[in-house]
Amino acid sequence: MASYGSDEEQLEALKNWWNENGTSLLMGIALVLVVFFGNRWWQGNVNAEKEGASEIYATMMETMAVNLDNAVSDEDLASMRDTYSQLLGEFPDSIYVRYAALMLASAYVGREEYDAAAEQLGWVLDNQELGFMQEAEPELFLSTRLKLARVKLAQEEPQAALDLVSAVEPGGLAASYAEVQGDAYVQLGQIELARSAYERALALLPENAAFIDLKLSSLSS
Repeated sequence: MASYGSDEEQLEALKNWWNENGTSLLMGIALVLVVFFGNRWWQGNVNAEKEGASEIYATMMETMAVNLDNAVSDEDLASMRDTYSQLLGEFPDSIYVRYAALMLASAYVGREEYDAAAEQLGWVLDNQELGFMQEAEPELFLSTRLKLARVKLAQEEPQAALDLVSAVEPGGLAASYAEVQGDAYVQLGQIELARSAYERALALLPENAAFIDLKLSSLSS
């Protein structure tokens, strides 16, 4: 490092250094500040958005909770639709929109409005991108696919149900997927394939093993 013998020399050296490096230094400091405060601003906005979406979603949950033992009334269904539309309009990239769509589909199933339920479930599967820096558990979509397959069975569209549960790896829902495959094969009149599917489901030790075993036994009658 150079040695400067007087205050004047040191001051002159500092001026020269500043002329050569000052602009880049200021830009570097500015960049650090922008990143720091920008990240805090962005994170604050994300948290505020999550909070706003969750509060709207909570009102939908409350409506659904009072209808657990009965089909959702026309009035409550209209309220749920309004809440869902608000979420979709204000927070289109939020995971809460997906949860709301699933809850609305559940309400439709309870009312045996299977076309409307299928539309909501299909929307979730068709809109898996949740926006910048947001994620959803893969099992959410596997579960949605399973629900849609069961709706297709209720609509007496067994091939559509079979296509849904045969197109992906089921992960931890393998037993339920195999059961739905069995149900679809029964509707298609393919009894041996149904038997094989039910046996695969039972081999995975599902919680509803007794119910699946009953289905399997009915194939022999």
